This record gives sequence, C-alpha cells and structure tokens, in this order.
Amino acid sequence: MPDGAGVVATVKAVGSEFAEKNVTFMAGSIAYNAFVSLAPLLVVLLLAVRFFESGLESQVISLADRYLTPGVSGVVERFVESDAGGTGASVVGVVVALWGSLKIFRNLDTAFSEIFESEAGNGFVDQLRDGLVVLVALLVGVVGMVLATAAFAYLEWVPFVGLLSPVLLLVGLCVAFFPLFYVFPDVDLEPREVVPGVVVSAVGWALLQAAFQVYAIAKGSSDAALLGTLILVVTWLYFSGIVLLLGAVVNAVLTGNAGDLVEHRLRASATTETERELSTDEAASYLSELRTELTGRYEGMRADGDRGRRRPRPTGELRVQEQSLAGEDDPQWEVTLRYPYEGDETDG
Repeated sequence: MPDGAGVVATVKAVGSEFAEKNVTFMAGSIAYNAFVSLAPLLVVLLLAVRFFESGLESQVISLADRYLTPGVSGVVERFVESDAGGTGASVVGVVVALWGSLKIFRNLDTAFSEIFESEAGNGFVDQLRDGLVVLVALLVGVVGMVLATAAFAYLEWVPFVGLLSPVLLLVGLCVAFFPLFYVFPDVDLEPREVVPGVVVSAVGWALLQAAFQVYAIAKGSSDAALLGTLILVVTWLYFSGIVLLLGAVVNAVLTGNAGDLVEHRLRASATTETERELSTDEAASYLSELRTELTGRYEGMRADGDRGRRRPRPTGELRVQEQSLAGEDDPQWEVTLRYPYEGDETDG
C-alpha cells in the first residue's frame, strides 16, 4: 500500500497530466460528438433490448428516469415512446445507426491514445475495430442493467431492496466502462491495471448524476423549455466526459504511461557518473573525446573521466536538448545529451 507521500505525489502527477493533456478541451469535443450521436446510439440500444426481449422499453424509460439527468431522461423517454427505434428495422437503418453511434467511440479512442501517449497505430480501421468492440460490450452492459431493473421491479416487496439501487448503478457503470479503459489506450495493460480508473470514473459519474438530479429538482421542471433542456444535456455530457477522461489520466499515471511521471521517475533513478568544471580548452578536449567515443572511430581511446570508464556506445538515436535558464543574476545555458545504451556496458 502506498504511503502518504506516494499518494500526494500521485495526486500531483494526475493534476499535472490532467492540465498538460488539456482534458477539458477533449471533453468538450467528446460532449459534442456524444450529443450528435445520441439519437443513433438510442436506436442501437433499443434494437439490442428488443433483440434480447421485447416489451422492455418501459424498463429503459425507468432506468433513464432513475440514473440519468431529467433532461437526458426526457429525451430518452420521448424517443422510446415515439417508437423511433422502429426506424432501424431495415438493414440500411441499422448500418446508419451503428455508424452514427461509432463516432463518439472513435473520438474517445483518440482521446485515450493521446492521454497514454500511445505510439501504436491508431488509424481509422483501428478506431473502427476498437469502437465496435466497446460498443458491443457497452450494449451488453446496458441490456444487463435493463434486465436487472426489470428483476428489481418484481422484488419491490422485499424490504430495503431499494437500497441496492446505488450498488446496481456502480456495478453497471464499472461493467460498461471496463472495455473502454482496456481497449482504447492502445497500450499493453493487465485487466487489474485498468480497475482504478474504472472505479474513479464510475464513482464520479454516480456523484455527477446525483448532483444534476438535485439541481434539476431545485430548478423545477424544464420540459417546456427546449433550449434549457438542450443546455442541461450538453452540460451533463461535458462533465461526464471530464470524469471519464480523469479515470484515463489516473490509469496513465499509475501504469507509468504519463509523460511527466516517466521523466520524473527517470530523473529520480539517475546516477551522476561524472561532474566537472571545465575551461574552454578543457571543454574542447572533452567534446573531442566524447565525439570519438560515441562515433567509435578509435575503439581504443578511453575517456579521462573521474571513474576511468569507457563511455557506453549508443544503441539508438541521440537526444540533444538545449535550455536557457533565465535567472535574474546568473542566466545560464544548459545542454543535455541523452541516448540509450546496453545496461552492462559500464559494469566493472
């Protein structure tokens, strides 16, 4: 179990990564795509529910009323009652609905890959494949929640059964979020490594839903105000996107896939091999020796370093970074040379 200092460092790293990756901007893009994809996603959801068992549309409305904001649940209720799902009965309708609903998942795939700094291919085909996998898993999770809600309806006579509703919500959200956090990062993760982010997002969504429910109740019914309903829906989608991406940032930090954390750990494990103050002539000699050893023109030459070791040969590209340290009294120029090497070259 991490100590207090480790927890504080992790929280700071999450906050730094959250700001650096501009998560709020990505959440805005996700909210827009989610709003545009809402109708196609509802079509696919109703088709999936009817495929498993017809007549469960009322449970979809009940689930929306219980777990979604009034604005979103109102949209779902009007959509279901108007039998708009019937428009997807044809093959063309199903394809159009799937294509529309996949837009949001492709957007999420891009956001997760950006947060995890994934170098794996994330082209259109990869996004489409990942989106289909997550969409199927999400539909199974939602249908499972609908069936569970229907089962709870028959158990209303059981004392305190209503207290299980928040537990059902959290479990359902965890099941629905798990494939997102496992598939979208495009990095090799163990199933247990995605659990922290899943739990953070699930709890965050549950708290967000409760907060919006309280706000809607305090504000009163807004069914007659279309503009107010749309604003509430978009706002809820925006904050939902932030909470979802926050879970992704948590996993990126905990698994060491966050850029700032990787650099911090690398510097924390660094060992100073040599540190000297050189005159300009000595610096010229030092750079000449360094050039000779790195390019390997004279294998027999060795550095005149403090430890008398031969510097390891690069096994990949060399990275040079120049920085100006603009101090008020003592401005300095820093040059950093970094390259990978075989770990046993400096042994002995």
